Amino acid sequence: MSGQGSTLKHVVLGNVPSTQAWAHANPDQWNPLGWTAISAVSQSQGQGSGGTTWTDVPGSSLLMTLVSPELQWSSAFVFVRHAQASLVIVEWLQSLGFKAQLKWPNDIYLHGLKLGGFFTEAYWQQNRCTRWFLGLGLNVSAAPEGCAFLAGLSLDGLVEQTAEMLSKALDAPLPPDVLDRYTSHLMGWQVLSTFRDNASGELLQATPRLLSPDGRLGLELLSGGLRWVGHKELEWSISPDPIKNF
Repeated sequence: MSGQGSTLKHVVLGNVPSTQAWAHANPDQWNPLGWTAISAVSQSQGQGSGGTTWTDVPGSSLLMTLVSPELQWSSAFVFVRHAQASLVIVEWLQSLGFKAQLKWPNDIYLHGLKLGGFFTEAYWQQNRCTRWFLGLGLNVSAAPEGCAFLAGLSLDGLVEQTAEMLSKALDAPLPPDVLDRYTSHLMGWQVLSTFRDNASGELLQATPRLLSPDGRLGLELLSGGLRWVGHKELEWSISPDPIKNF
């Protein structure tokens, strides 16, 4: 089980296909007493949600997978832990003066450009999460074209710092205001937005009003009805020109 004061192990890699894939393939490297932070200089096949890939400028990004100790998290609240981890990072960046924001469900933006993102996976027994994998990528000293980076921030000690912040927060009792704080940092929250249906490709306009503990958005439709959607169903445009964004 996870507990207060658990130790943190750090595994440092060079150039790898993916820290997330490496973490799954090397369970013998997991810390038996706490969290394991697996970082790399560069990834050739960095993983994102929905089968997307993460591209980095070698030696310029924070690339990490944080592997939990054994857990017994309820399936109903795993997304809340994802939201909690997102808050740790975005509120830390804001404390450093970066006007970072979140894009539901996995991305971090800065000045309207993608700065980084999360990729979470889990092992399950029945309806309990027994092991959790949190992938984090952040452009720090440079970024691919069209993306943001954290100008002036050093990579030195950054993996250790972020891993300590995340593991400490995730070991603690879950705060009751996580979802409210998470939505307060979301781009486009409570604003009429454009969404694309991933199955049909059709665009629709709706206002995000609610967020459930399992991560589904409650959209207020122009007709006045409410539609609940998961992140695999719709893509949320944050661009003034939604056609270009998609």
